[in-house]
Amino acid sequence: MRGVNRRVLLRSFFLEVLWNYSKRQNVGFVFCIFPALRRVHPEFAELKSAVWRQLDLVNTHPSMGPLLAGITARLEQEQGLPSVVAYRKRVMAALAAQGDRVFWSHVKPMASVCGALFALGLFGSIAGSVAMLFVYNVPNLYMRVTGFSEGWERGLDALQTLKSPGVDRALGRVKEAMALAMGIVAGLAVLGSAGYADVLGSQRSGVAIGTVLTVLGGLGWALLRKNFTITKVSYLLAAMAVVVFYLLDTGLAF
Repeated sequence: MRGVNRRVLLRSFFLEVLWNYSKRQNVGFVFCIFPALRRVHPEFAELKSAVWRQLDLVNTHPSMGPLLAGITARLEQEQGLPSVVAYRKRVMAALAAQGDRVFWSHVKPMASVCGALFALGLFGSIAGSVAMLFVYNVPNLYMRVTGFSEGWERGLDALQTLKSPGVDRALGRVKEAMALAMGIVAGLAVLGSAGYADVLGSQRSGVAIGTVLTVLGGLGWALLRKNFTITKVSYLLAAMAVVVFYLLDTGLAF
């Protein structure tokens, strides 16, 4: 499979090309996995049969496309029968669920919070956009770059990695960091929208505001630890930030 990993990686960005309601991502997936199928089935008749097999329903998380391609290629080499599609459908469903869990529920919200934190802080909107893209695309690209080789070498055993305790612990740490950042973002958003330039001027108010931001961040972390949803935590922190900074501003003005 020398050189196939690179070609599958590049083609994986076109996984949702020609998305359709009947077979979903089937055309994009066949385009993605075709270099591997051609290596596994050098005979034209076998290659044609494999392509027609893989044109069945495909629907998975885009970042998991290379991993699905690697596992499917391994199944093609070991079995080469129509039953490969049945295995692949089970695998794609598992990868879709894990991809939504990792990327949509954790990485994407974390990237958004980091972008807002940079934009509302001292760095500006451009730095916020760069931070958001960086935080999301590092794990996204890592999954795409290593996905095919991992699936090809380990086959169905590659699925166990996504269910390991290490992944659960890492996602828990991401969730906690996101809650802490959300509290700070809520405070910074209120500060910026209310125009607290004078309040930030004195050393005393700066210490007070820093303390409030820390408390809001800790509160967000504690609420998410209690299984509050991200939306509820965001609304609650924003409301608390408005009240606290109003009282803080009134007290400082007095």
